[in-house]
Amino acid sequence: MIRLSTLYITALWSSLLLASSSDAFVPSSIPSPPAFASTQLQMAASSAARESRRKELLSRNGPYFKLNRFKGAVEFGSSAKLVTVLNKTGSNNDQNKQENLEQIAEWLSDGRGLALSIWDESLMTELKDNLYRLQTMKLQFVTIQLSPSVDMKMWTQKDSGNNNMPTFSLQSVGFDPNIQLLPGVGVPASSLGIQIDVDGELKPTLDGRGVEGKISFATQGILPPPMRMLPEPALKMASDTINETIVKFAIRSFEQGATKKYQEFLQTTAKQKQEQL
Repeated sequence: MIRLSTLYITALWSSLLLASSSDAFVPSSIPSPPAFASTQLQMAASSAARESRRKELLSRNGPYFKLNRFKGAVEFGSSAKLVTVLNKTGSNNDQNKQENLEQIAEWLSDGRGLALSIWDESLMTELKDNLYRLQTMKLQFVTIQLSPSVDMKMWTQKDSGNNNMPTFSLQSVGFDPNIQLLPGVGVPASSLGIQIDVDGELKPTLDGRGVEGKISFATQGILPPPMRMLPEPALKMASDTINETIVKFAIRSFEQGATKKYQEFLQTTAKQKQEQL
């Protein structure tokens, strides 16, 4: 073993001496780290960047617009609060409040059932466990038409900072912008560099009457040269229209879907209890 190590060091030292006598040093003469180590570092960096992006989006309130006219880069989106009442009668009785809270917590713990209630089911495809594809309506940003689909990871976990109550989370992991450029734009859709991010979370309200949380989305891209000449107010107005359309649709879909699915959950639970008697 010692002899092999000595030979290896001697060979490496000789290669360094030979390289130093030439015009240029060749880095490939030194053994490189294993490829899997580099891949793991890249994955860790990507995961950290996505988590940082998630925190950024969930910290926003209301519509967002940012334009870098020099680079032609634009980002817009919106963050909306979700507050949905599920137990309309409510009660001042602490015991009833606790029962309602436990029922909502149990419903939230069913990640799949809740996932199917947040969007129009006709525009939603279940890909595999905890992963769903959401199709949006057709949108238009000045001369760009989009009909995006977003792949969402959705899961439930208990929150130790909230009396161990479950928190339902959603996060985009992929997307297809489905871009169509209107005639006369003269640039390929691939040059727009579109990026779509969606994040959200949902928790039971402490009064036991419903759920509350936030959903946030953002779209980034590079404007085609003709659009860079447009006044910023015109671009912002176009982004505000998209923001309002998506937010209204998301809130309406969730309120209708959550109310329906929660009532179905209560009926199923009551039937199961009745059968056990």
